[in-house]
Amino acid sequence: MKRLLTLLTLVCALAATGVSVAMEPADPQDVGLSPLALEHLEKAMTALVETDRRAGVVWAVAKDGKLVALKAAGFRNREEGLPMETDSLFRYYSMTRTITTVAVMINYEEGRFKLDDPVSKYIPAFADTPVLKDRKGTETEPQATPLTIYHLLTYTSGLGYPFDYDPSLEVTFEKTLWPGLTIKEGVDYLATRPLLFQPGARWYYGFSSDVLGRLVEIWSGRPYDEFLQERVFDPLDLKDMGFTVPDDDWHRMAEVYAPGEDGGLVNATARVPNINSFRDGETMFSGGGGLAGTAMDYLRVAQMLLNGGKLDGKRLLKTDSVALMTRNHLTPDQGPLNWYAQGRFADNDPWTRLNGYGWGLSIGVRAEGGGHAIAGGQGEFKWDGLANTTYLVDPENAIVAVALTQYLGPGQDDLEMALRTSLYGAVLD
Repeated sequence: MKRLLTLLTLVCALAATGVSVAMEPADPQDVGLSPLALEHLEKAMTALVETDRRAGVVWAVAKDGKLVALKAAGFRNREEGLPMETDSLFRYYSMTRTITTVAVMINYEEGRFKLDDPVSKYIPAFADTPVLKDRKGTETEPQATPLTIYHLLTYTSGLGYPFDYDPSLEVTFEKTLWPGLTIKEGVDYLATRPLLFQPGARWYYGFSSDVLGRLVEIWSGRPYDEFLQERVFDPLDLKDMGFTVPDDDWHRMAEVYAPGEDGGLVNATARVPNINSFRDGETMFSGGGGLAGTAMDYLRVAQMLLNGGKLDGKRLLKTDSVALMTRNHLTPDQGPLNWYAQGRFADNDPWTRLNGYGWGLSIGVRAEGGGHAIAGGQGEFKWDGLANTTYLVDPENAIVAVALTQYLGPGQDDLEMALRTSLYGAVLD
């Protein structure tokens, strides 16, 4: 009877989201997962809400292509008393980067570029983009080797974010990623600003995926939002993913929360980076952080990648392309894969969960050799978003999982640790 109730709960959750029934629900034990451990996952996620560490959270897990968990807890909007629901909408922020790489690889398979092509072949202004001699200074030198598409995909482009530059260089979000601008305008301006490092020198987190989104426009001859809709969202039957949220669905968007002065959560939606209004009519389509959507939308993307580029009988990418995306491309000299360890923020920031990870094509890859701070499977790949969203794809155990909240503040690891600790306790021998 308990197994029947589990299946009925999942079926009802799917019906509520309008998700394609192609990801059929399954009892966890039937696909090799411990039901008790998945109950622990629910308790761990609920505890984040009950202890006032998160206002609300949604999580989804699939094993062997079958849905074993789709749950929500807490509120998407505390002030209005709106509960978190499995079809609530979230700002994905940096989880957008994986989608951008999928779009890039579609164009790669169609022969529109080569990985070692100079970026200046498609955006000529990058031929003259200088490089800082010292990351914290203003004196520049020419590129020693041309900036390439491969550098952008591996985040060894030398591109950072505005807070990495001397203010006198005028690298600002207002001139690069801002509502009302276009990615053409932002990227064209960015090409006139210096790189932080010589291309290929080291991994660094910044505007690389935004430039890639602009390149997709150039290669395809289509606005980036239209390309994604036609070539990614529609084929994968993603009901809600996009750069804008229709006015009629705005009530589904989760508010962002952060600790207040007394330690309790307060609404911090006004404090999130203003790179996208997410409203109808928006023109800024950030390839690095502009998408929003549901947990099930992203789970379907993750499942497509686990399947080697195919979902529901539709092939989006070749298996070789997914393999290229999801293997480590960094050398030891180009690491570490932790932007918090590069002097940007407090040295004691506890973002250790990236220990033991390398970098694929705009995606974190669990590297061989140990040193990992979090549980995971061999060959697993993942990434996160600024407002505390996370996903993982584990080929070894045939698992995909997504956990979404909207939170700014300390303890960002809590969500992923709750997901992974419970999830990997659920794998049966």
